[in-house]
Amino acid sequence: LANRLIEYDINRRSASLARRIVSNSPDWDKTFLDEDMITWIDGFLVGDGSGRPNYRAKTCRLSCGVQHREFCDYLMSGLKPYKPGLPKFYYYKKSDQRESDQGCWAVCTRMHPDLYKASMRWYPDKLQHKQVPEDIRITPISVMLWYLGDGTVINRKDTCVVRLSTDSFPKEQIEDILIPKLKSYNIDCTRTSENRIRVTAKGIPAFFNLIGRTSPIKCYSYKFNLPEWRFEAKRMKEVADELGVSYNRISYLVKLGLVGCYRASERGRPRMLPEHIEQAKKLIANGELY
Repeated sequence: LANRLIEYDINRRSASLARRIVSNSPDWDKTFLDEDMITWIDGFLVGDGSGRPNYRAKTCRLSCGVQHREFCDYLMSGLKPYKPGLPKFYYYKKSDQRESDQGCWAVCTRMHPDLYKASMRWYPDKLQHKQVPEDIRITPISVMLWYLGDGTVINRKDTCVVRLSTDSFPKEQIEDILIPKLKSYNIDCTRTSENRIRVTAKGIPAFFNLIGRTSPIKCYSYKFNLPEWRFEAKRMKEVADELGVSYNRISYLVKLGLVGCYRASERGRPRMLPEHIEQAKKLIANGELY
């Protein structure tokens, strides 16, 4: 048959075309790996996603297992060129191998050389555990994906903390790569004793300025449900430094009631909202605050 095809000058299908026809795979001879795609993949892999590289064929698929179908669909919405399948719900197994009433939504893309190239930054030298690449893209999109999947918010009356899970990454990669890149957006953050990243109350406004104040999916809207004062209020020491005045003097004027302040609770720290800062500026102008 092959000789007959040659005799009649009939070209055979390439291996990549044959694979695509049989399995509905994306074209292996075409790349979709632009900067936007790399950013999405980095946000996918720094959080809930994982890669399954085939080192011999130099190809890879990306997969995830998450709690909500909506989030599963959202993660795969940025990977459409790689033909992700339909999410399927899998029940967890109990210790006696019976199915529990809990589980996760799982889905994966098709194999593609693009994904192998991208995933090798995360799985170098055939390592089984993800490693943070030095050139990870930390952008509004990648941090949003990270926060949706592996972020938590603790919001009480007098305190608010955002955490990003980095438990599985080496301490050095958190402190030398991830934290400096977040701080480049003025996000004040530290590594905790549990090997996670903690965004401080001071860093929260910058964090949400980066990713936005609204969740793109309903199932995680609660992660954005923070009181407005969290984004507007500043600590008195911070205001004193910005205005170039004495902290003790502004604190004294607050006690006298000449400058207002906001407290989240009865014994909460005094914070200054924009209107309180304007009051302070007027007192600077008339010489009472210096």
